[in-house]
This record gives sequence, C-alpha cells and structure tokens, in this order.
Amino acid sequence: MNVNAATANNLNHNATVPTTIGALLTEENTIDPLSHLPSFLELTFVDVARNSGRVALSAAWDVVVLYFKGTEERLSRLEQMMTRRTASLRARCGTNGRSTGFPSIRRIVHAAMARMRLWYYARLRQTCHAIARGLETLAPEIQTLIMFAIDYHCIHYLTGSTGCEMVYGLKRAKIVNTSSRKLTPTLETETSRNNQQKVVDLTSTDKTKSALLAALLPYWKERCDKLYSRLKDQPSNNQSHDSMHFNQRINPQKIRDIFVKFYPYFHLSHEGSIFLYQFAYLLEYTPYWSFSLHALGVILRRMTAADMQHTDSQKRHQSVTKNSEVSGVSPSATTRRSRRRGIPIDSTSNKSITLPSLFRGALLFSVSYTILSGWYRYFQRELSWRRRRWIAGHDNFSPSQNDGNQGHISRSGGSDVQRRAPHPIPPPPLPPSKLANFDNKHSADQWACPLCHEPRINPTASTSGFVFCYKCLIMRIRRNGESCPVTGMPCKESQVTRLYEPTSSTNIGQRTPG
Repeated sequence: MNVNAATANNLNHNATVPTTIGALLTEENTIDPLSHLPSFLELTFVDVARNSGRVALSAAWDVVVLYFKGTEERLSRLEQMMTRRTASLRARCGTNGRSTGFPSIRRIVHAAMARMRLWYYARLRQTCHAIARGLETLAPEIQTLIMFAIDYHCIHYLTGSTGCEMVYGLKRAKIVNTSSRKLTPTLETETSRNNQQKVVDLTSTDKTKSALLAALLPYWKERCDKLYSRLKDQPSNNQSHDSMHFNQRINPQKIRDIFVKFYPYFHLSHEGSIFLYQFAYLLEYTPYWSFSLHALGVILRRMTAADMQHTDSQKRHQSVTKNSEVSGVSPSATTRRSRRRGIPIDSTSNKSITLPSLFRGALLFSVSYTILSGWYRYFQRELSWRRRRWIAGHDNFSPSQNDGNQGHISRSGGSDVQRRAPHPIPPPPLPPSKLANFDNKHSADQWACPLCHEPRINPTASTSGFVFCYKCLIMRIRRNGESCPVTGMPCKESQVTRLYEPTSSTNIGQRTPG
C-alpha cells in the first residue's frame, strides 16, 4: 500500500516518472553514477561497440582485398600488352636483320626494355595475387591478431581495459580473497562481505590473458559456427560396423558426426550463459558480466580520479624515459636537471620532429594516398562503364574489355582495332542485281514480309535490318542455318528483335496466323 501510494504521489507530481517494474529496473537499479560498477546499459553499449568494430574491420578488409584484385587485373592487362609489344619488336628486329644483315641498336634496346617491363609486370602481378589470396584466406586470423594487438596495447599501456571499454571510461580489475593473497587493495567492492574480498589491479599475466580471451573467444565461436553450418549441409555416410571393428580408432567421419550432434548443445550453453549472466548482473546478483570474465575473476569498474592521475603519471614517466633514451641521458638525471631549473616534469618531453616520426608519417601518407586513389579510380571507372553500357544498350561490354582495348590502341597503334569488335565481320552483301530485283519486286508494299509476301504478323527484325514475320524468320533460320534470308549475315535465333509497328499500318490486310 505504501509503495502504491508513493507511486501515485510521484505520478501526480510528474507524469514522466516511470511506474513499471522494467522501467524501475532500468532507471533506478542499473544507472547509479555513484556506484563503482558500471550499469547494465553501459556494458550493453560496450558489447555493441565491440561488435560494430569487428564488422567495420571486416568491411575494410574486403575493400583492401578488392583493391589488390583490381590491381592484379590491371597488371594482367599490362602484361598482355607488353607480351604483344615484345613479340612485335622481336619480329621487327628479325626483319631488319634479314634485310641489312644485323638489327639496329635502337630496336634491340627497345626489345630489351620491353622484356624488362614484361618481367616486372609479371612479378608484380604474382605478388599482388599472392597478397590478395593470403588476405582473403587468412582474413579471420589476421583480423583477430589486429584486435588482439589493439586490446593488448590498451590494457598494458593505456587504461587497463580494452579499446571499447576505454571509450566508455571503464577499467578491468580483479577480485581476490584477502585471506589467500596479500595484495595492496586499490578499491573495495560493494558486494564484499566482512572485508573478505578486495578489488586489485590486474597483473601483467592477467592483462595478457584478458587480451587473449577478448580477441580469441569471438574468433573461436565464429569458426565453430561456420564449421557446423558447412558440416550440417554435407550428407553423412552412416556405415554399419561389426563388433570386431568396434575398437578401431575413431575415423574423421565419426568425429564429424559427433561434432554435428553435440554442437547445438554447446551453442545453447554459450548463448544461455550470456543471457543468464547479463540478467543476473541486471538484478545485482553477480558483479561479473560474462562467464569468461568470471573464469578469470575479472570485473569491469568505472575509472576514478585516482586512476586517471595514475594513468597520467605513467604516461609522463614513459615519455621522459623515451626522450632520455633518445638523447642518451638517464631518466633520473633528466628529472634532477628539470627540478633544479624549476621546470615541470611533464614539460621536459621532447616535441621536436625526429627521423622515425617523419618516416612513419610519410609511410602512412603514402599508403593512405595509394588506397584512396585506387578506390577513386575504381569507382570512376565503374561509373563510366555503366554509363557507356547504358548508352550502348547491350550486355557484351565490360570494363576490363574496354580498358584493355583502350590500352591496346594507345600503345600498340591501330592494328588492334579489330579486337574491339564485339561481333565478327559480316559477309559481303548480295550482288547488286539480286538486290535490285528484290527491291523492284517488293517495294510496292512496304509492310509485306520478304518471305511470305504478305502483311507482316508479329514483325521481327534480323541483324541485317530487314523485317519479317516472326514465324517466317524463325522457321527459315532453323531450316537453312543461322543467317539472314536476304543478306546472308550471321543471325542467331537469340539475336532477332521484335518490333512494334503503328497500329494503323499493321491493321492493313491482316490475316490470322497459321
């Protein structure tokens, strides 16, 4: 009764005050700015940010692989062009040698340079192919190593937490029993009873274990899911075994069957443990966010002012040590000299530009410029290809063919123009006498079919431009070969084009088909 009366009073004072149990759990129990433990929503945001980071890294990886594949295609076209150029120069050298007795020095030099370029393009194409294949094959493993490197650096050298946890101002700590371990506590938990449990900072081993688990656990789970999906779709060979073969060693087929049979239970246990731990954390039954953190004895807590001061002092100490190593002076001498001159410790850091920093900046700029320029050229070529394809109106046009043909024309002259033709050269037309007789005979009725000499039904044009009845043209092509009945041009059944003439013209002298 008292709770209902208090709720009614709050509702009368402010209509936006939540009254349901779920709203009270979210607003009152989980969001406590004075608590050392983060709220349920904060940890949920951390998980979402971590998953988004993995997805973004995977998408960036796909773009890098696509860039190397595009570079490989361009190098392949350059290699083909240089092969033809080398053959042409070799033929010219042979012709000149037969005519004058020895080839000219200029052509010999050009042929040698062409062979060197061919070798260079071939080696570069093989390198790009190997890199693209390696990046595509080992993508999950390399991405896991990248995530481990980021988390390892953040845990060991920054704030003692992973990258996503650091963004939300969290820090990893460990719960220990004071009776079993004598460690200097840095914070006492709210859930400790009779001062038996203390929260201490992670050791170097604990930090490494945390970074490994944060990177390897999602990778291992993803690999198992893909393996289960692949093995589940494969048909199983259920072979009958006799009693004498019962004690034989387990074959791979049996291992596959066992994995497919028991993995759903493991998946259920994994997902169920995530749900149970998060729900228990929401109700404040446990300080651990997941089973993996519970196994390590690690909790997530909010950073305090003391933690920030400790982090700043550690960064200043690292900068002083680094600068003293560069200048050849010991850190203690640098500190004493700064104090003697009245200079703060944090202002002694060397801000001058060094050669390694310049090298790193130049390398980063060159790699970024190469990737961005490659993406820009790829999208520009794709856009121009689609525009030309839309204007041309046919599907036998690809950007690779277009780029290759343009390269052939620009570098090897006009001898490669024939390679650009999407269709073979048509045969010569009929003699003028036959065409004149045909025109004089059938020019009286422009709506007549050249085969049946009657008004066209379902007008259809061949590749030569003459229009026939659909039935007449198809039957003639099937009976006499794939060619136009009038001109003899190659005309397949799939190349004919249906036309739609004006209704007033097609209604003249129409007849029923068949």
